[in-house]
Amino acid sequence: MSQNFQNLSATPEQTSADFAKIGSGDSAGMLKAQAKRLRNALASRNMTVSHAGSLELLAQSQGFRDWNTAIAMTRKREPVRIADLGIGKRFAGSYLGHAVCGQIRGVTKTPVDGVYRVEVHLDQPVDVVTSERFSALRQRIASRINEDCEPVLANGTRGPGLSVDLLL
Repeated sequence: MSQNFQNLSATPEQTSADFAKIGSGDSAGMLKAQAKRLRNALASRNMTVSHAGSLELLAQSQGFRDWNTAIAMTRKREPVRIADLGIGKRFAGSYLGHAVCGQIRGVTKTPVDGVYRVEVHLDQPVDVVTSERFSALRQRIASRINEDCEPVLANGTRGPGLSVDLLL
């Protein structure tokens, strides 16, 4: 059973503008609008696709594995600032070289200008030891970050620790 998929693309002006906006970090709204246009175009050809299905098709047509990956990658292009963080927000980032995801439990300003203490609960525990003889798993972490959500030492200079790369 094959369907005729010719003439499903948007006009050249829409396509180039949409791709430029996605590449520059214009987020979920643009992708959702494209998915809605895709769903309408398919419906006009008597092909029924759910809203979720059109989101997945659009994400795959853009080269992403799925919709969640597409959204995460568009948000990654938008830098996370300390003002974006809040209790209960989910994030993705890195901790001592490990990719991590979790939930923010607290953000407080320290006496050092531009340095903040962030407390998080990770989805999966991280082994903070590199030894093969033993491990030390951590799931609750407190770390210092700067206004750009990069890890810093107590005096504000860059150092090892938690980096918040994107909000989920």
